[in-house]
Amino acid sequence: MWKSLNLVRVIETLLAITFLVLFDQCMKIFISKIMLEHSFEDMQLLSFLNIVFVRNTGVSFGMFSEWGILGRYFFSIFSIVVGCFLILLAVFSDKKVFRISLALISSGALGNAIDRVYFGGVIDFIDFFIYNFHWPAFNFADIFITLGVIFLLFDNIFNKKNET
Repeated sequence: MWKSLNLVRVIETLLAITFLVLFDQCMKIFISKIMLEHSFEDMQLLSFLNIVFVRNTGVSFGMFSEWGILGRYFFSIFSIVVGCFLILLAVFSDKKVFRISLALISSGALGNAIDRVYFGGVIDFIDFFIYNFHWPAFNFADIFITLGVIFLLFDNIFNKKNET
C-alpha cells in the first residue's frame, strides 16, 4: 500500500487540495457578498434549498459552540494538524481511491480551519430542507469531508470483498 514518494503523485494531490480549498473559500466569499447585498435574508433557490448565512463557532451541527475563543483556537489547530497529516498519508499512498478520499477530507478540514482563523467560525450557507425539517446549514468543505469519508467506506467495503 505504501510506496516511495512519487513527485507526480505529490503534485497532483497538492494541486487537487489547493483547488478544492480555493473553491470552498471563493464560494464562501461569493455567498457572503451576495448575503451582505441582501441584508443577510434567506434566499430560496429551489423548493428544498435555501442560501443562508450561518457562522458556526462549534463543530458539526454546532456542537461545542459554547467553548468560545478556546474552541476557536483548539478546532483551528486541530483541523490544520489533521489536514496536514492526511495530506502526508495521501501523497505516500499508492491507492488512488484512498489518496482521493484523503485529499477531499484534508481540503475540507483546511477550508474550515481557514474560516475559523479569519472569521472566528465556519461560514455555512447551504440550507437543505424537506417541509419544515431543515438539515443544519453546511458548506462545500463539509461536502468534501463527507464525500471523502463515503469514498473511504466504499473502498474499504469493496476491498474486503475482493480480498476474500
